[in-house]
Amino acid sequence: MVNRFGALAPANRLSGARPFFEGLRSALASLMLLFVATLWSGALQAERARIHDALTEASPMAMVEAPSRPLLWRVQHPDQPEPVYLFGALHFGDDSFFPLPDKVLDAYRDSDLLAVELDVSQVGPDRMHATLARMGRYPSGVQLSERIAPALWEQLSQASQRLGLQTESIVHLRPWLAALQLVNLQVARSDYRAGQGVDRYFLDLARGDKPVEPLETLEQQLSLFAGMTEVEQSAFLEHTLEDLEATGPQLRRMARAWREGDRSDLESVILGAFDREDHFSRTLYQRVFKTRNEAMASAVESYLSAQQRVFLVVGIGHLIGPDGLVDNLRQAGYRIEQL
Repeated sequence: MVNRFGALAPANRLSGARPFFEGLRSALASLMLLFVATLWSGALQAERARIHDALTEASPMAMVEAPSRPLLWRVQHPDQPEPVYLFGALHFGDDSFFPLPDKVLDAYRDSDLLAVELDVSQVGPDRMHATLARMGRYPSGVQLSERIAPALWEQLSQASQRLGLQTESIVHLRPWLAALQLVNLQVARSDYRAGQGVDRYFLDLARGDKPVEPLETLEQQLSLFAGMTEVEQSAFLEHTLEDLEATGPQLRRMARAWREGDRSDLESVILGAFDREDHFSRTLYQRVFKTRNEAMASAVESYLSAQQRVFLVVGIGHLIGPDGLVDNLRQAGYRIEQL
């Protein structure tokens, strides 16, 4: 379905990359983990089938040991009964995320439409690879080793080899895509999988059951990284390499907070790392969250005006915090109830 909002506002090209990234290292770690599982899951069709089977045949032990309590809200117009449900997702997961609580599944069943950030089930590996090549690779004859400092290239080569990635696979990548590749491989080494993100779960559930509306396109999401200048991308890659080993602990903290419905810790790990006093940090926050949150809130208002019953699944970072959808819609006068 055509995205009602058109393209996101063009990404600002910032100068002074080092100050920009010095204040954002922990924010970048959270940001990378929020995006990378979504972007790569469109290319993981074999894993997707395996995970779907695992979800439908979850072990009794997994069901008993770690029941999840994720955050869910119901939004209603003051004068109309039809609700929009807001469900916050992580784009990766494991068996402990499932089964989802009855209240979440009931909200899904009560809806006529599933709305998601990106319908990765419609992306497919061919389109994913073509888009990544167009936005994330240098033109023929240009190599990454010629565009970044020799020491950084050496560090990248060593990290790639440790993760089982051949140097030939990254030599033509732009720095931002090389950074995402590394994080993707690091996530793959953990106990979490992109195919077990709850957004993917509901996309599978909706197939043949109800229509799906994506709020964004693949190109819009990738432009958040591709829109950086090359200097910024180089600094981005450098800090990714420095913080690569923190991926596991960051995943575990985010997963625990999501399972327990710990809004405070989710806000801390996802949003708290942005320094609101720093100009460049504010700019990144504006691009990644505030601008996109406003577009998502407009979509919710459109659904409510049209009296559509919608189950909306977006990254949990878009629902929480002072600029999240929950507070945004409450301030606009809509009835908000946490379920």
